[in-house]
Amino acid sequence: MGLIIDPIEISGTIKSVKISAPIDSGVEGNYINAVLPNGIRPEQLGIVSYGEIPISIPGSSSRELHNALTFANLTVSGVIFSEPEFIVLENIGFPAIIGVEILQMIGLKLDFRSDTIGF
Repeated sequence: MGLIIDPIEISGTIKSVKISAPIDSGVEGNYINAVLPNGIRPEQLGIVSYGEIPISIPGSSSRELHNALTFANLTVSGVIFSEPEFIVLENIGFPAIIGVEILQMIGLKLDFRSDTIGF
């Protein structure tokens, strides 16, 4: 209970990838693993923009710079979100994690009793 994993599609400017990602109302940003299934690197999808963002990693008192990639679209539960930003992290345990910002923008509601999302 309490872990909602949903199939999502990240569309870049070159190609798209369909993966499963936990929907996490406890994280502010969206995170993407540095290596996706089948060995695809996120930047190979084609990005709209690139930047760096300081992130505090749990257990560390310092902030580290991490790549931030903006893709063309993200599809979650049939809803398309334009130009989502993802912070690239190594070995996060899932291909991607969707945070609260997207939940709020597209109006998704989490039901942890039934492990489902809705509107």
